Amino acid sequence: MDLKGYRFIGAALISAALASCSSTPAQLEQKAEPTVRSFTENYQEIYRRVSSSARRCMAGNINAYASYAVDTDLFPDLGYGETTFSLINLGARNYYLAAKIQRTGTGSTLTIRAGNTVDGGTVLTGKVLRWASGDEAC
Repeated sequence: MDLKGYRFIGAALISAALASCSSTPAQLEQKAEPTVRSFTENYQEIYRRVSSSARRCMAGNINAYASYAVDTDLFPDLGYGETTFSLINLGARNYYLAAKIQRTGTGSTLTIRAGNTVDGGTVLTGKVLRWASGDEAC
């Protein structure tokens, strides 16, 4: 078997292993403990910081079979925004992080749920908290 065949088998095995992980943000919400932080800034500003940094730093192709996706939605009529980070591998989608930024009075509340990683989502949670605080570094 050539190298291409081994890569395909490896990608198929990884995809099968990921099938038991969170395939939707709702499943991630059930599995992961939330990290919650309050900010004095408006929720739309925190949403902008998190979503723009996530798209710039996290989205993109890994190889021919897999890519990272960042989905962002702002709901101004409802007073919140959401950002999710997932891996799409051979058609299967595994969610690693969901961040919800809500209006609370004149400030905002950021709720992060992260998991399905070796470190339990600690690194991803740390990045989102840094971005929410204004740090733009990837």
